[in-house]
Amino acid sequence: MAARSIKEVIASGRLKTFIDPRLIKALSHPVREHVLAVLNEQPASTTEIGREIDLGVPAFYHHVETLEELGFLERVESKRRRGAKEHFFRAKATVLFDDAAWEKVPPSVRSDLAGSYIWAVLDDLVKAVRSGAFGASSATHSTWLPGVFDKLGWQECMALMSETLAKMIAIQKRSAKRIAVSGEPGIPATLALLGFPTSPPSAQSKAR
Repeated sequence: MAARSIKEVIASGRLKTFIDPRLIKALSHPVREHVLAVLNEQPASTTEIGREIDLGVPAFYHHVETLEELGFLERVESKRRRGAKEHFFRAKATVLFDDAAWEKVPPSVRSDLAGSYIWAVLDDLVKAVRSGAFGASSATHSTWLPGVFDKLGWQECMALMSETLAKMIAIQKRSAKRIAVSGEPGIPATLALLGFPTSPPSAQSKAR
């Protein structure tokens, strides 16, 4: 059998994967990742995104087009400003791993992914605390619930968190549609759900 090139092997579709190739391409560049993060929060124009990161739209617009081609974004409107068109986009798909996709991810990779998510949450939290945004309104929620669960109880908690996440995503999508119509500035926010097994008290004391 003749040796094939790497490109041919990839094109054959026989390689094992655990992440949607579209998602890999979408997140393979930090600017695309940033654009997706912004548009998953609320609709925005390329001009607004560029202003936030101090980058001219022509320098990154091809990344927006790539995300649009992959099906992660959609154009909601265009406005003419100062003789040029300003395009507004919103996210069509929230970038996350559902339970089925997460099960396919090797444990070693899960740790790295989870770590990056947690650091992103902590970064948002620190910025909110320093700016005074955290706690400025009574519409802020923070909960810490350590406890011990049996296997069934833990499964019920995980199922409830997945259900809650799905409902919050649906609420966010409805909000984005209303904002696109009304022009309301919206409320930038971070919602985080964490649930994880911890070490037994004896193991924690030994670690110290």
